[in-house]
Amino acid sequence: MTNGSEHRTDAPGGRVRFRDPFRWIIENPGTVDLIGFGGASFLALLFSLWTGSIGWWTLFTVPMIAAGALCRVRPLLGVLLIGGLAVLHLLVNVPVVMGDIMTFYAMFCAVAYGRPVVHGVGVAAGMLGVFAQATFWAIDALRSEYGGPIEALISFFGLGLVGTITIVAVWALANLQRARVRQLALTRDRAEQALREREQRTALAVAAERARIAREMHDVVAHSLSVIIAQADGGRFVAAQKPEKAAEVLATIGETGRAALADMRSLLGVLRQEDETSFGPQPGTEMLGDLTDRVIAAGLPVALEINGSLDGLPHALGVSVFRLVQESLTNVLKHAGPGASAAVRITRAPQQLIIEVLDDGQGTDPSSDGQGHGLTGMRERMSVFGGTLQAGPLPSRGYRVRATVPLTGSLEPLAACTAW
Repeated sequence: MTNGSEHRTDAPGGRVRFRDPFRWIIENPGTVDLIGFGGASFLALLFSLWTGSIGWWTLFTVPMIAAGALCRVRPLLGVLLIGGLAVLHLLVNVPVVMGDIMTFYAMFCAVAYGRPVVHGVGVAAGMLGVFAQATFWAIDALRSEYGGPIEALISFFGLGLVGTITIVAVWALANLQRARVRQLALTRDRAEQALREREQRTALAVAAERARIAREMHDVVAHSLSVIIAQADGGRFVAAQKPEKAAEVLATIGETGRAALADMRSLLGVLRQEDETSFGPQPGTEMLGDLTDRVIAAGLPVALEINGSLDGLPHALGVSVFRLVQESLTNVLKHAGPGASAAVRITRAPQQLIIEVLDDGQGTDPSSDGQGHGLTGMRERMSVFGGTLQAGPLPSRGYRVRATVPLTGSLEPLAACTAW
């Protein structure tokens, strides 16, 4: 049986309860990096203070680690800051600091999260850093009393080769991450598009159901008011030879009926947004027996149980009850599976009307996506009368549709109107 998909919130006021910290981490990279790299740079500074080794190492390492907080959200700025600091400490004759590891991270983020221009800048900055280090150590080998041209060439090409291999490896990993990010974005866009389409289908279903309800209300109410007007107008001429008071009452009835009919047609025009009008008898609670007989003939055993009298219910409400039972039994035929049976229970209490349709079938149909319009139409029908509808699989087996409609004084004028 088709299920209606409902969005529910766990917290009062419609707020969704915070239950997924990992999703928050993924959706807030700037905040996460600020906390992570900011904390790491602070610990590096504390370590330098504790060991009393504050110098060039600290002055370059701490800001390079802190700049890592920018790499994912501002990859170009992160590359420029970290790359500039890496070159700067070479110029002051400090060959290596711990913050140099951040150059690879900056390049990774430039390739994975940056635009094509930033991508190229990141790779170029990485290669520049590799050859800057190779050149520095080659010059150092030439200056050393134990070195020479051979040692300088070995240092230059050895460090260049190792650095280039590292850059290529980082570039490959960054491209895998870039593809993953694109795939996630595409999946998110598709999910949002599917949600929008689902909302549009629901809105169209509600509009279609409102139009159907409008036609049925027109049949029930507008036709009855037309009869009232005809009887009132005829009664005024008949009462011409009777007391004048009776004629005035009949005239008032006619005027009131015309005004009510005009108001009703105006309301129906808003609901329907169409010029089409149809007239004819509509099914009600008195036809529930015929409905269950037809369903039984179709091969589904149905037990009908009515507790209390349904006489005197507004005709429009009777039509909605009939349609609810009809749609529920149709869903049982479609989705409950072979060998299922159904039960229809209608209970009229002093203050409310309860309609239940149960079956012992397979519950939720695995071949259905749960986005049918049947439950949407039932819920819309019940909401017209201030009622509620609940639908879902039973704990063990089967499915239940339960509607509750309050029987208040606001329904009495409609009941009187439909009695004509």
